[in-house]
Amino acid sequence: MVTSKGVVPVAVRSAVRLLAALVLAVGLFPATPVLAVENVFTSTAAVKEEAGRIGDESLLFATGPVDPYWVQTIAAAGAFAAAYVYDRDIRSDLAGVHTSTLDHVTRWGSLAGDPYIHLGVAATLYGAGALTDSPRVLLLGQKLGEALLLADGTTLILKEAVGRARPEAGKGESDYRPFRFDGDYSLPSMHTASSFAVAHVLAAESDSWGVKALCYTGATLVGFSRLYRDQHWASDVVLGAAIGELAGSAVTRYYDLHGAKVTVTPASLGGAPGLALSGRF
Repeated sequence: MVTSKGVVPVAVRSAVRLLAALVLAVGLFPATPVLAVENVFTSTAAVKEEAGRIGDESLLFATGPVDPYWVQTIAAAGAFAAAYVYDRDIRSDLAGVHTSTLDHVTRWGSLAGDPYIHLGVAATLYGAGALTDSPRVLLLGQKLGEALLLADGTTLILKEAVGRARPEAGKGESDYRPFRFDGDYSLPSMHTASSFAVAHVLAAESDSWGVKALCYTGATLVGFSRLYRDQHWASDVVLGAAIGELAGSAVTRYYDLHGAKVTVTPASLGGAPGLALSGRF
């Protein structure tokens, strides 16, 4: 069985290699000056905007469970409570259905849900958009990064605050050591939270119900993989999914409310007159 400790180094190497390869590739094609997209690499104003945007999104994230998602919050709380009651039974049932096919699928599912890989992809998209002056690519990387910051940051804080032992530790579902900061804890599942945050942002980018279903199917597979591989209790996964969905929603709601700031200005390319698209995304 592959544990999270064994997956993380692989995830880090994969993310670094992916980022390096794409940076090298886009570096072969110099950015055109026609698209002057401000980004955190070139503008202190963009850095300040990013900080302010994350603050506003954090507020939407914090207030979301009450306004506008109070009904969904009640449903999620009920699902969490039910999963908590049956945590031990669900773990026992899954232990009896292990097959080589599921072993293989959940190994890849767990790896695909690794937060390090998600952050690497978000950074890669943002960097590629900045280097090639592609606003849409940069904006997608920006949205993913902001959603991941909310989801991963929240789960990390809760993990340490709650201190719930992982199933594989053999201490039971009710073993808690809050605020110890000395272990690898279980509640909530960061893999699941990260995956649902990514799924929400990607699904919001598409009008296709097939694409939306594929995004959430992938996130659900990640959650199942964490249960199957004995890394989390069922209630960990339920709470992680709720946090990820809320984080993704906070980011997409922010952009729906504020949109992107774009202006068109005169420009010259090779002596020929034209127009330049500039903006803060």
